[in-house]
Amino acid sequence: MELGRRAALGILGGGLTAAFLGGPRPRSEPGLVEVAFDAATRPARILGRRVPMWLYGGRFPGPLLAMREGETLRLRFTNRLPDPTNLHFHGMHVPPTGRADNIYLQIPPGERFTYEFTAGPGTAGTYWYHPHCHELVARQMWFGLSGPIVVRGPLDAMPELAAADDRLVVLRDVAMAGEALADFAIDDWYEGKEGPHLLVNGAFEPEWRMRAGTARLRLINTCNARHLRLRLSDRRPLFLIALDGPFLERPVAVEEILLAPAQRAEVLVRFEDGRPVELRAFHYNRGVPTPRLENRFLLRMIPPAGARPLPLPDRLATIPRLDPAGARVRRRLVLSMFLIDGRRYRYERVDIRARLGETELWRVRNLGTMDHPFHLHTWPFQIHRRDGRAPPFRAWRDTVHLRPGEEVELLVPFRNFAGRTLYHCHIAEHADRGMMGTIEVVPETGALPPPPPPICFAPRAGAAPRRP
Repeated sequence: MELGRRAALGILGGGLTAAFLGGPRPRSEPGLVEVAFDAATRPARILGRRVPMWLYGGRFPGPLLAMREGETLRLRFTNRLPDPTNLHFHGMHVPPTGRADNIYLQIPPGERFTYEFTAGPGTAGTYWYHPHCHELVARQMWFGLSGPIVVRGPLDAMPELAAADDRLVVLRDVAMAGEALADFAIDDWYEGKEGPHLLVNGAFEPEWRMRAGTARLRLINTCNARHLRLRLSDRRPLFLIALDGPFLERPVAVEEILLAPAQRAEVLVRFEDGRPVELRAFHYNRGVPTPRLENRFLLRMIPPAGARPLPLPDRLATIPRLDPAGARVRRRLVLSMFLIDGRRYRYERVDIRARLGETELWRVRNLGTMDHPFHLHTWPFQIHRRDGRAPPFRAWRDTVHLRPGEEVELLVPFRNFAGRTLYHCHIAEHADRGMMGTIEVVPETGALPPPPPPICFAPRAGAAPRRP
């Protein structure tokens, strides 16, 4: 039995509105999660005002896509926007082709498309989705198009996590111009567009009454360009358990976290004294003027009376150590304003060809004057060294943040899926202006057929996507 659009949105959206990951999920048969929503111009309540936006399923942020490892998501998507659009399932290790994470698809206005992919073993974690039609991404994201993805796996059932208050924290900055979101200025395309108000699940400075003595916060930076330096108001430790999706090997105590655009982190917050605590954002200098945040805090958490924190997990995932000596192919990538390796993105050009089954060592250097978050689709990587120093712990990543002059060495195993996709700066305005390249992973023997003609079009010269 197919679940209708209204029923699917009612269940998924309800979980996000409450900011609590619980309750039933839509399904039409075992192993299949079936969802339907559209992208359309609709009003949303932002900072007490009714604001026209571009929304997934009429919600800001969009509906939660929830599934378990081994389950297949079938998403029936309708484009009711005035411009073409598509979906990118950011961080998901699924095919970059067909009906999965295929960013070359275009869904024209008024058309429908069904996405379908399976979450494989070891992919439990927090991800998100957003549009990825080249030269349209920054505007479509800024005006509201993004939503969370949660994949659950066996580790989520361990008592130390299962009893925690599991909450989504979808972070998004906005700037207002009267009763609408502020449109783009010329400087926004160089600096990246930012706003002075930072929302949590679409709300400004919400208060949450927590359900347990430990909170599990799934932090997602969905901002176009704003980097988020986060810590708790009383400086109690955040216990980091996952980055960019998959679990770490064990919890890591940190005082603060820096999330570049597109990055995610899962943290445990322990309420040991029964007092409320606030999650706050602090100034971060990324090399360009940044609008001062108007928030006093992002989120206030009020623990239940008499609640005691749960013990921390002793162990989480097992992360294999990738050996750089086994990387037969070594590459250098140079980031500079609007360019990677001195070139702007071209659809018809393949910048990197890699072989399925191989592990490569990439040296990525930022020669620009501002920070750049570097994102690779489809294939997660490990940071081997940053400016010659090993990271404090192993983790699978899909986005790495580079300050001016920094160099990171990435070990990239090309596993499971062949196909063509992208790597780029995840300041959305920079990618739209060409700070992006194409990677094609070919099977272990033979080569992929020639690429199809481009099917994800930008507007004609001089035209701009219409604002909502």
